[in-house]
Amino acid sequence: MYKGKDIKMLKKLLVVSALALPLTISKEVKSFEFPEKPPVGELSANVSYYTNYIWRGEEQTGGLAIQGGFDYSVNLVENYLDAYVGTWAANLNTNGHGMELDYYGGFTGAIPIPTIEDYFSYDIGMLYYDYPGQSSQENDDVDATGGQGTKSMEFLEWYGSVGISGLPADLSLSYYFGYSPTGFSNNYDYTYHNVGAEIPVPGTPFTLYGGVGFTDSDIDDATTGYGFTDYKIGTTTSVFGLDWGVEFTTTTGYAASGEDKDTTLGGDHVVGYVSASF
Repeated sequence: MYKGKDIKMLKKLLVVSALALPLTISKEVKSFEFPEKPPVGELSANVSYYTNYIWRGEEQTGGLAIQGGFDYSVNLVENYLDAYVGTWAANLNTNGHGMELDYYGGFTGAIPIPTIEDYFSYDIGMLYYDYPGQSSQENDDVDATGGQGTKSMEFLEWYGSVGISGLPADLSLSYYFGYSPTGFSNNYDYTYHNVGAEIPVPGTPFTLYGGVGFTDSDIDDATTGYGFTDYKIGTTTSVFGLDWGVEFTTTTGYAASGEDKDTTLGGDHVVGYVSASF
């Protein structure tokens, strides 16, 4: 049996054990935490501010443009094949639309050919342009039944590109080709070609870039078509973890008159922007 002294010691042990128990439990039980990255693949995000949204030479907002998106990619064959999907959104102020929402997916990687695989890369996929709340609009043309026609806004574009890097002076070149059987606003058999270049300015934190694009399509029928060329030149740098830049765009052979304020416009535009990636 416990005696008086023993009982006092037992009480002290019980008190000390009771006080220590919550501390022991707190060390073992951890609060819930979201994972820092997916168990498979990579997830990234981007957001940008533009003073104007210019798409292939055509003005889309006439002012402030907020843009951003998410991308998910997974490596299938190291260095040679990555699969990716993503979505991207921007505000608009053209043809009655207030928003553009794109969905895309494809494959990218190095071209698996000895001696050139360190220099050449490829990207192939499909891109769906959606305009929520405005899938079609009235067309001034009369359809085959004598009624008012409609123009489909959203469209699917198939694309492919090739990039060349590691050239002298760190010059990079690229070629992009896009094709859509319908195009925006029934611009049937729409095609777009773009040749681009990028080169760092020696001894500075700036990079120069530029490109020439060629748009061609048939409008409404096979006998009426249009085409024009867009040009872009700009410079970019990184400051405080953000990418800053300014660019000049212009077009030649552009058909739109610009009399309607809601019509996309070609011509000369100077655009500034800042963007971030996560």
